[in-house]
Amino acid sequence: MTPPSEPKFEWMNQSRQWGVRVKPGKKGLTLGSLNVGIYGEIPTEWHDQSRNPRGAIARRGMPPVGYAIREKAAIWADSAADLYEEAIQRRWAPATDVPWDAIEPLPEDVERAVCQVCTELSQYANVDIETISSWQHQMAYGYHEVKQFLATATFDAARHYEVFRKRALYNGGGLGLEAPGEVNRMILESRGGWTEAVTYLFLLRGTFAMTMLRYLERFAHNDAERFIYGRVIQDRARHMAYAFDHLKYSVAHVDAQEQVLATLLFIGDRIFARELRDPVLREALAIIFGGGVAGAATTGMATWEAMMRDFMARYEGACAWLRVTRLPDRIPEEMRRFLPEAA
Repeated sequence: MTPPSEPKFEWMNQSRQWGVRVKPGKKGLTLGSLNVGIYGEIPTEWHDQSRNPRGAIARRGMPPVGYAIREKAAIWADSAADLYEEAIQRRWAPATDVPWDAIEPLPEDVERAVCQVCTELSQYANVDIETISSWQHQMAYGYHEVKQFLATATFDAARHYEVFRKRALYNGGGLGLEAPGEVNRMILESRGGWTEAVTYLFLLRGTFAMTMLRYLERFAHNDAERFIYGRVIQDRARHMAYAFDHLKYSVAHVDAQEQVLATLLFIGDRIFARELRDPVLREALAIIFGGGVAGAATTGMATWEAMMRDFMARYEGACAWLRVTRLPDRIPEEMRRFLPEAA
């Protein structure tokens, strides 16, 4: 056996900036507070193809990982570090935090509607998991704040999948009918880059999901449902904050990005509109909003239409904020009829 050579300790002099100190602030030692000196230098393009942490000295001869996303404009959001901290601090556990005992038997038609909506929301969460995780490993380590935040978003989505599945099964009902899945497939099969996936997953689908969750919270039947919808809204609000921040950064730093987003939404709107023609989710929501099948056709459908108007107002407002031009005659009729000017 060859004896070990005498120690040389040559690695001890390898540091790009020795003596850097970070101190906790009012919110503790946060991820963002580490961005001092060279450690806060975030380049517009990350050339290192290894897993070298930002600020460390690269080791020669390391095989490339082959990251596909290496440009800051393709991933960045200034809020990512703060959103990561918020996600860590606001964790909740469906198994123990939801007051499940507050759920009491509901009329069968209402319970079936709740179970159907929970089934589709579980599918939304599953798409979130698969979409984010499929892109995350392609992102260079130079933008670790985004990678770390998206790790929490994936965990949030897993929790949402869990909690909606549990609600569907808790009260003697069960899972309902699978959603048509055209929008799910559009999101999962996005190949134009992470920004395209963000546009479909958060700007289009995310805005619709958030609007629906706010209405479901308003019409919740018990404290357990109110807790579930409220916590999921809280989690999704972080995801949306990152998404809008990223899209705004992308528009500001990529030539003609507004036109690219407009084209993506022109395509996405048509797929979303086709899915709106399927009556299952609409009718399930109408039953919940109307207090049963008897009120679904009147109060329930009126509330669903109000929800759709709120969705379109939020959706169009976000597009305007991003400076994405939206021409009403290019929006599908299934969506256009809920625009404020149409009303």
